[in-house]
Amino acid sequence: MTSPTLCLRGVRKAFGGVLAVRGVDLDLAAGEIHAVLGENGAGKSTLLRIMAGAEQSDSGSMQLKRQTYAPRAPRDARAAGVCVVHQEPAIADHRTVADNINLGREISSCGVIDRSAQLQTARMALEAIGAGSLVDPAASASTLTSGTRQLVEIARAFVSHPSVLLLDEPTSSLGRVEADQLWVAVRTLAKSGVAIALVSHRLDEVRRIADRATILRDGAVVESGLLAILDDDALVRAMSGSAIQTPTARGTRIAGKVCFQEGALQLRAGEIFGVGGLVGSGRSRWLRGLAQKTLAARVSEDRRGEGFAQSLSIAENLTLPFLGRLSRWGILRSNDQARLANKWRDALSIKCTGPWQRISELSGGNQQKVAIARVLEQGTALVLVDEPTRGIDVAAKAAIHDILRRAADDGHSIVVVSSESRELLTLCDRIAVMWRGTLGVARPTHEWDEHSIVDADLRGSGAESAA
Repeated sequence: MTSPTLCLRGVRKAFGGVLAVRGVDLDLAAGEIHAVLGENGAGKSTLLRIMAGAEQSDSGSMQLKRQTYAPRAPRDARAAGVCVVHQEPAIADHRTVADNINLGREISSCGVIDRSAQLQTARMALEAIGAGSLVDPAASASTLTSGTRQLVEIARAFVSHPSVLLLDEPTSSLGRVEADQLWVAVRTLAKSGVAIALVSHRLDEVRRIADRATILRDGAVVESGLLAILDDDALVRAMSGSAIQTPTARGTRIAGKVCFQEGALQLRAGEIFGVGGLVGSGRSRWLRGLAQKTLAARVSEDRRGEGFAQSLSIAENLTLPFLGRLSRWGILRSNDQARLANKWRDALSIKCTGPWQRISELSGGNQQKVAIARVLEQGTALVLVDEPTRGIDVAAKAAIHDILRRAADDGHSIVVVSSESRELLTLCDRIAVMWRGTLGVARPTHEWDEHSIVDADLRGSGAESAA
C-alpha cells in the first residue's frame, strides 16, 4: 500500500461512559477504496464522524498528508479536503438542487450569487456521478425522493474536489441501476488519487468496489486486510462472531382473506407482498397513498425526517402512536413503556444502553429496528414497510426478515418496498414492480428472478397496471 493520505492511530471515543471506538488504527491510501465493516453499533459511523470533524476523539491522533489533523468542526475537515456523505442526506428543502450542490461553495460575482454558474456547476456534477437524467438541478430540493437526495449530497461532495471522501452507506436509498452509476463515479474519483472510506452493510457491493477492508466489533478493529483474501464467511464471522446464515425463501403459503382491494390489486392476510422499482418510480408515494386509504401502520424510508422525535428516548418513540393503551386514569405507565422497549430490544438485537436512551444516540441501523418494532407493536392487520433493511447489517437483516415472516404467519398482510431484488426474492410471496408511477402485475415470487426484476425496473417489462 502507498503512503496513507489519512492515518489514524489509537483513536478512542466514549459517550456517557460507553466506549463507541476503542483505540482504532486505520490507514486510507490515495487511490484506494477502503471498506469499514461491522454490525450496527460497532462504531463505524462514529469513526467517520471523527474523521469528518463532527465528533472529537477522546484520545489518539490523526494525520492528513503527514500533517497533524484535528478538525474541530465539519467545516475544518472540508477546508482540509476531507468530505463526508452521510447515510441520511442533509438537504435544504427550501433551496434548489443547484443551491444544495454548491452549498458552502457558492459562486458569486460582486457579492451576488451567480445562479447561472451554479446551475452549470450542479449539472456537471450530476453528470459526473451518472445522475444527470435523474435529477433536475433547477428543481426545488423539496421534490426530491430519498434516493435522489442522496445523489445530490454525493454531487455536492464531488464539487469540493476532496483528497479524502468518506461514504456512509451511500447506496442505502438507491436501486441497483442508480448504485451502478454511483460506483462508476466513485471508481473514477479513486483513480484520480482520492482516498475513499466506504461504510456499507452490502457485502456484494463492498466486494465489487473496495480494495481493502477493516472490520470493527464493539468499537475495536478485529480484522483488516485485502478483500481478495477474505471470503464472505470470514467477514461475517469477524463482524458478528458467528458464521454467515444463508437466507432461505419463504415456502408456499395458503392465501388468506382479502384485506384490501383496488382494481386488480389484492392484498391478502398472511402474505408478504413485495414492490420493486427504480428510485423515482413512485414506490414510496404509492405506499404513502396506501397508508392513507387503509389507515395501516407504515415504516418510512426517512427514519430521521419522518420517523422519530430525535430528542425523545427509545421507549417514548416506540410507544408514541398508542400512548392511550399505556395510560390509566390519564397517567402514563412508564414501566409498560420500558417493558415494550426491552421486549423489542431483545427480539431485534437493538444495541442500546436501555429503554430511556435518546433515539438520536443510536446508529442508523438500530433506529431502523426501532421503527420496525413500533409498527409491528401497533398490531394493525396491514403493515407497510419502506426499505425495511436499509442500513442494516447481515445479522439484523435476518432478524427483521424473521420478524416480518412471523407477523405474516400471525395473519398480518405485509407490503414491503425494497431496492434490493434479492431481498424481495427471499422475503416475499408475490412481487410487483413499479415503473413510471404504474404498479405492474403481481406474480408469485417463483416466477421472478433478479434478471426479470431488473428488466422490469429498466423497461417496465410486464408493467401492465395492477391498480
